[in-house]
Amino acid sequence: MSFFTKAALRFERRLMGARARLRAWIHRGANEREIADEIQHHIAEQADRHLESGLPADAARRRALRDFGGVEGAKEHCRDVRRVPIVETVLRDVRYAIRALRRQPAFTTVAVLTLALGIGANTAVFSLVNAILLRPLPYPDPDRLVAMTGTYPRGAFAAMRDRIHSMRVAVYAQDHRFNLTGRDRPARVRGAMVSAEMFDILGIPAASGRTFRSGEDAAGADSFVVLSHAAWQRRFGGDPAIVGRSITLDGVNREVIGIMPPAFAFPNADIELWIPLHIDARDPQAHWASDYMPGIGRLHRGAAIEQAAADLRAFQADLLPLFPWPMPPAWNADATVVPLHTGLTANVRGRLLVLLGVVGMILVIACANVANLTLARAGARAKEIGVRAALGAGQLRIAQQLLTESVVLAGAGGAAGLLVATQGLSLLARVLPANTPGLDRAAVDWRVLAFTACLAIATGIVFGVAPAWQAARTNVSDSLTAGGRGAAHAVSPRLRNALVVAEVASAVLVVIAAGLLVRSFWTLSRVDTGFRPARLVTAHLTPSRPFCADADRCLAFYAQVLQNVHSTPGVSRAALINTLPLAGDVAKRSVIVEGLRDAGAKRSLPLFWLNVVTPEYFRVMNVRLYAGREFTAADLSGNPAVAIVPRSTARKYWNDETAALGKRIRFVNEDVWHTVVGVADDVRAFDLQRDVPPWIDGSMYVPFSRRATLENGALPVEMTLVASSAAGDADGSVGAMIKDAVAAASADVPVSEPRRLAAAVTDAVSIPASIAMLFSTFAALALALGMVGIYGVLAFLVSKRTREIGIRLALGARRRDVLWAVAKDGLMLSLTGVALGMTGAVVVMRLLARELYGVSPTDPATYAAVAAIMILVTLAACAAPTHRAARIDPVKAVNGEW
Repeated sequence: MSFFTKAALRFERRLMGARARLRAWIHRGANEREIADEIQHHIAEQADRHLESGLPADAARRRALRDFGGVEGAKEHCRDVRRVPIVETVLRDVRYAIRALRRQPAFTTVAVLTLALGIGANTAVFSLVNAILLRPLPYPDPDRLVAMTGTYPRGAFAAMRDRIHSMRVAVYAQDHRFNLTGRDRPARVRGAMVSAEMFDILGIPAASGRTFRSGEDAAGADSFVVLSHAAWQRRFGGDPAIVGRSITLDGVNREVIGIMPPAFAFPNADIELWIPLHIDARDPQAHWASDYMPGIGRLHRGAAIEQAAADLRAFQADLLPLFPWPMPPAWNADATVVPLHTGLTANVRGRLLVLLGVVGMILVIACANVANLTLARAGARAKEIGVRAALGAGQLRIAQQLLTESVVLAGAGGAAGLLVATQGLSLLARVLPANTPGLDRAAVDWRVLAFTACLAIATGIVFGVAPAWQAARTNVSDSLTAGGRGAAHAVSPRLRNALVVAEVASAVLVVIAAGLLVRSFWTLSRVDTGFRPARLVTAHLTPSRPFCADADRCLAFYAQVLQNVHSTPGVSRAALINTLPLAGDVAKRSVIVEGLRDAGAKRSLPLFWLNVVTPEYFRVMNVRLYAGREFTAADLSGNPAVAIVPRSTARKYWNDETAALGKRIRFVNEDVWHTVVGVADDVRAFDLQRDVPPWIDGSMYVPFSRRATLENGALPVEMTLVASSAAGDADGSVGAMIKDAVAAASADVPVSEPRRLAAAVTDAVSIPASIAMLFSTFAALALALGMVGIYGVLAFLVSKRTREIGIRLALGARRRDVLWAVAKDGLMLSLTGVALGMTGAVVVMRLLARELYGVSPTDPATYAAVAAIMILVTLAACAAPTHRAARIDPVKAVNGEW
C-alpha cells in the first residue's frame, strides 16, 4: 500500500470520527437516552437470569446491579466508545461545578476574594511589565535595533561612523534645554541633540516635512530643528506653515524642517524638539570633552548582535589613542551592544522583575489558603465522593471533576481580580514617580487579559491538584460508613501543614523585604544633606549663550538680578550657584592640585565638580564652614583667585581639613592658582547617597567672577537663584515676585517656575519611597492572608479533635493544657515557616541590595522584628480556635453532640 493510500485512509477515518462526534454533539439528548436504555436492558437481562435461579425480584435486581458494576462508570465508557466530544464532558463538569459552588456561598465568597487579591496584584504589576518590558518598540524591524552601553563624545562618534561596519550608528544627548525666544515671552524647552542618522536608524519619517540628512550635523550645516507633535501643538498652535520657517533657540536661528508623528517619543516623551549635533573637529574641547552620549545602532542585514559587540570592542581598543589627552584604560572597557529595548529599560528592569516576584509570593499565599479551604471542603464531601466512586466513577474522573471546580473558582477569582488590577494600576500611577518610563502606557489590554486568563487557569490547577489528588484516594468503604463526623479523616494533615508552612514562609520573605526597604527609606530620608532646605525658594535662570558671550554683561545681569531680589518683600537673603544640589547638573573641570601625592588621586589629572557661587551662598543654604572663611564681595574681582573645598576633598588630598587652608588648585590649561581659603561641610549634591558621582574625584567652590570658567573657557551661562523667605513661599507669591525681579533685569531671559528646595529633597527620595510603600502594601496583604491560613488550619484541627479534647477533659486534663496543645500546633507551623522564609530572604535580598541604603540585606534587627511580628500574628490567629477548644463541653463532645 502506497504512502498516499495510507494517508487517504487515515484522513477518511478521522473524517468519520469527526462526523460521529458531530452527530453525538447534535443529538446528545437522544444519545444519553440510548445509553441509559441500553444499560437498563443489560441489567434487566441479568435480573431475569437471577429470577430463573429462584431469587426474589428485589434480590435479583440488587444482585444484577452488583454484578453489572457502576452505572455511571458504564455510561462514561459508552460515551467514549460513541465518541462523545470532550467539550461535552467539560461543559457538564463546569455546570456541575457552578451548582456545587452556589450551594456553598460562604466558601465560594472567601475563596474568590482571596484569589482576586492574588491574581489582581499580579495582573496590575504585569500591566506595568507589559507596557515597559514586553511591548515591542514602535519602530520598523525592532529586533535589528541595538544600544551601546558606553557613552561617547563627538570625536569618538565621528571615528565610530567610519570604523564599525556591522551596523549604522547614531548618538543622542537628551539632557538639554533651550531658550525659545522671538515670541510673546521667552520659554524654556527640553530638546535632544542627535546625530544626523538618528531618525533614519529608528525608521520613523516626519509626519510633515523631513528629518535630518547625512552631513547636517557638521559645523556650519546644522542650523535645523525638528519639532515633536506636542511642541508643534502647544508652542506653535498647530500651524502647518511653521515648516520652512525659522525659530530662535539659544540665540541661533534654526529652520524648522519637520514635525514628527504624535506617537514618536525618543528618547523619552518629554523631548519637544531635536537639533543636530554640532560636530567640529577644530574645537578639541567640545569634540572630545563635552556631551558624553549613549549610542544606538541598526544592524545591517545578515549581521548578528554578537558581531556588532565584537566590532565595538575592537573599536574601543583603537579609540583611546585618538583622544588629545591620556584617558584611563578602564574607560568604556566593558562597553558592549545589547538590544535597544533592553538598553532603554535597563534602569527599571530589575525593580519590575523583583516586584513581579513579590506579587508572585502573594499569589502563592493565596493559592495555599484556597487549597486549604478546598481540602477542608473535600473532607466534608468525602461521603459524596464515596457515593460517586461506588457508582463507578474512577479516581481520574473524580479528580477531573474536582479540578474543574478549582478552575471555575479561579476563573471567578480572575474576573474579580481584573477589578482589583484596575485599582492597583491607579495605585501604581499615584505611588510611582511620574517619569517612570511606560507608566502612561500601562493599561489592561488584550495581553493583560490573556495573562489573567492563563494565570487564573494555572492558579486553579495549582491549588486544585492537591485536594483533587487527596479526594481521589478516598477509600469508598470508609467514606460511606464514616458519616458526617468522620468525613474529615480523608484530609492529610501533612498536606495541610505543608501548605501553611509555605504561605508563612512566603509572607515572611515579603515582610522582610518590605522591612528592609522601609528602614532604608527611613534612613535615606533623614540623611544630613549638608544644607537646610526649609524656607528656600529656587528659580533657574537661563540666558542664551550670545547673551553671556560678553562676560561683563553676563556678570552685570546677574548682579542686577541679586540686587532686585534682595529688594523683594519677604526675601531675606539670595545667592546664585551654577549646579544646585540634587538638581542633576554636574560642572566638571580637570585640575592640578599643588603638591599632589600620587596615592591621593585616581589619575594624574583629578576631575573636580566645579561649583560657581556668589558670596552669600553658604549663609543662604546654611552650609557650615568647618575652617577658614566664606567668600566676600572682594573675591568677585577674581584677584587673587580663591576657592573653598568640602571636608571630604580636603581629607582626600591633604589628610586633614585644616591642612587644606592655604593650599592651591589650578584648572588645566590655565595659569591662575586658586588658593583654598575655607573648608565647608560636605553637601549631598549628586544624590542623597553620594556627594559626587563615582567618576568625580573631588569638588570645589569658586566665586562667580571672570575666573570661574567652565571646560569651554566661558562663564557658566545658566545659574540657579536661591532665596531665603520667612514664609517659605507657601502661596507662590515670593516666586512670582522673583520672576518679576528677573524680568526687570532682562525681559529676554527665561525663568523656570520657582519651587521650594524642600520639594527637590522630596523628589530625591521619591523612588525609594514608592518602592517601600508598594512592598509595605504587599507585606500587609501577605500577613493578612497568612493569618487567615493559620486560623483556617487551627479551626479545622479543633473541629477534627473535638471528641479527643472532650475525652481528655473528661479524664481530668486541665483546660490550659488543652489550650497549649492547640496553640502549639499553630506556633510550630509558624516557626517552621519563619525559618524557611528567613533562609529564602537571605538569598533573595541580595537581588535588592542596590536598593538599600544604610542597612544590610541580612540586618539582624529586621529579621528578628519580622519573626516577632509573625509569632504575634500566629497567636492572634490561634485566639479563636483555642477559645473554641476551651469552651468544649466534655459530655457533649464524648456523645458526639458538640
